[in-house]
Amino acid sequence: MKAGPTGSFAAQLKTLREAAGFTQEELATIAGLSVHAVSALERGHRRRPHVETVRALSAALDLTGGTRDALLASARASAHPEAVDELRAVSLPLAMTPLLGRDTELQTLRRWLTDPVARLITLTGPGGVGKTRLAMEIARSIATERAIRVFFVPLAAIRNPAFVASAIAEALGLADVSAVDLAGRARVACGDQPTLLVLDNFEQVLDASPLVADLLSSVATLRVLATSRAPLRVRGERECTIGPLALELGADATSPADLVRSPAVRLFVERVRDVEPGFRLTPANGATVTAICRRLDALPLALELAAPWIKVLTAEELLRRLTGDVLFSAIGPRDLPERQQTINATVAWSYQLLGPNEQRAFRRLGALPGRFSIQAAAAVLAGGQGSSVTSDEALRASAALIDRSLLLRAETSVASRPLYQMLETVRGYAALELAASGDRDDGLDGLARYCTAEASLAAEGLIGRAQGEWLDRVRDDLENYRGALSWLIERRRATEASTIACGLKYFWLIRGHATEGLQWYEEILNLPALSPAAELRTLAGAIVLWYTQGELDRARAGLNRALALAHGSDDTGVVANVEYLFGHVEHAAGNVSVARDWFARSINRFRSLAIPSGTGTALSAMASITLVTGDADQAERLLDEATSVLRDAGPWFLTWALYVRAILAVRRGNPDKAIALLRESLTRIRDLHDQFAFVYALVPLAAAAVLKGDDTWAARILGTRHAVTERTGVTVVDRSVQDLREQAEREARSRLGPDRWGRAYAAGRVTSIDSVIKDIDSALKTRHHA
Repeated sequence: MKAGPTGSFAAQLKTLREAAGFTQEELATIAGLSVHAVSALERGHRRRPHVETVRALSAALDLTGGTRDALLASARASAHPEAVDELRAVSLPLAMTPLLGRDTELQTLRRWLTDPVARLITLTGPGGVGKTRLAMEIARSIATERAIRVFFVPLAAIRNPAFVASAIAEALGLADVSAVDLAGRARVACGDQPTLLVLDNFEQVLDASPLVADLLSSVATLRVLATSRAPLRVRGERECTIGPLALELGADATSPADLVRSPAVRLFVERVRDVEPGFRLTPANGATVTAICRRLDALPLALELAAPWIKVLTAEELLRRLTGDVLFSAIGPRDLPERQQTINATVAWSYQLLGPNEQRAFRRLGALPGRFSIQAAAAVLAGGQGSSVTSDEALRASAALIDRSLLLRAETSVASRPLYQMLETVRGYAALELAASGDRDDGLDGLARYCTAEASLAAEGLIGRAQGEWLDRVRDDLENYRGALSWLIERRRATEASTIACGLKYFWLIRGHATEGLQWYEEILNLPALSPAAELRTLAGAIVLWYTQGELDRARAGLNRALALAHGSDDTGVVANVEYLFGHVEHAAGNVSVARDWFARSINRFRSLAIPSGTGTALSAMASITLVTGDADQAERLLDEATSVLRDAGPWFLTWALYVRAILAVRRGNPDKAIALLRESLTRIRDLHDQFAFVYALVPLAAAAVLKGDDTWAARILGTRHAVTERTGVTVVDRSVQDLREQAEREARSRLGPDRWGRAYAAGRVTSIDSVIKDIDSALKTRHHA
């Protein structure tokens, strides 16, 4: 019997789905799941699915016997990720093809990674030599062994070294981190567990090398594996230079069987077969294929760019063009290393063989810094004036470039929205051609136009029922947003920059990017000639993030300025939001009656505007105030209305109503109801990768455990919460939450004693969200059997 696929749950599920011939949408429909859930499972963002989910997938795929058992076993793997790891939104990329000809390098890297002295290893070499692919292979093999945690940090789309800290923090599961506090927070995140940080494509952010040095000197258990065209020049760095694939086999190696043992020849032949399945290495063409590989210096990217031309050229014609084409031999700065000249010349040669329309598309796509959708491609092709370029035209242009291996399909978070990308070496050449053509600003104007329109859609999507999908969609486009914001701010186009930054407000907040969001808001607020409407909108975004970071004085100053602007504003939605935020700031300051007045005003305004997310969250906030004053019945009525209204809003907003309702249940001495409510809340929080709400939700859960007399469980919950708080840096502003936590901890500690408390608390610090939810299910099951 044929064995089923092996590897992680994500890899197995993807392999089995493709073998069954299903799209993600089809599998989701048959299994009774959302497309977003299937996509998240295949990307490894949900690494420990519930057994009911796995059974539904197995039934939909018609799995039996060992294949079904293997899928179930991979879902229940022995590793237990900590809660904060399950809130991360970055995973190791999956390799699409096998690694060829790198056995020696793999053995060397394996040996170095066991050497305690080698804490920074940099794979260097020209673009296109295969550094990223090799790093992925060694990282995945180490991650599979589970003794070392591996975090992958893609840097290819990042041009500004200031964003490197944010990228590393996101990979580690840290929220709202600046370069200044990254080392300290990373030390807590890594603890005493061996950790490998893979920094891919570091060459364009070499100015961030001191940040890497700081991390290594601060975190004893951390190693860094970097890929870069140049070394980082950090003390203790061990450099592994990656060269071309092996090609020489000796004079007597003439048969196809001999030649294909060369990794370079084998790679070329396999890439040719991707576009021409009937191609075979024969005695007649073997020498020609070998000569092609030699002409391309056996560089993997050069081979992959040349191979698709076999679809329209014979091997002999391809070799003749590569050998005799003046363009190929003359293109490229002479001061580049020889092999980098080969890569540049290969890209240039492929570019020159394109038709005029394809060349223009290739150049324009160089304006896109990262992954992009067809809509983004159409926008940069159209330029700033928005000339009529349809998605179909952009798709045809992209398809032509894909056929030439100048463009690739990229991983996407939203199955119905395919993404594309250029390899960094190829994109770099496209950007040079774009600048030389004089069209760079027009292409970036098109990107800004796309991002402005997309952010306006995101502003609606991030508060609606498809909130989870829109959070992923914004993350997919983040490098494009960053590029557009930088370009617009440089040109002092504040209104468009404000539209983008404010449209992403809930992404900054929910996905732990508040520090970056504030950076953009503050840069926009410092621009001259900022219109009052744009200033009010930008201030409202900044105030949210100041408040969540505990900067109440800055939030209050911003609110006072916003109120002054609001008097002349017709943007009543923003005004309602300012009133709502004023309520939170006053509540945090202990001014309960003033907070109640502000919340009442915001409720009335949100109701008049029929904004479910605003109305529901304001009602939940008012319920929290009412609960503090002791009116539990009124709090319940407010929560009933909030819950009803929020059924039409994004799931994140409902987590807050569930959280307040759980506190109400605790106050009323009904721990089982509180636990049931928090199970729903935690499930939503996990699916959204929201670290901020997770820290809040665990407080009433611990209080409910104390009420049930399960002090050991309460200690574990508080341990989990403390670990997540340490690693993410989430700030709890609500004083009533602090009071509830302190009371629960005080009671549990006193009954357990220091030893039992310490053991349970330590166990909680390494507990996963999945384990927390299992504990909840056990508690609820015990209640039903009682």
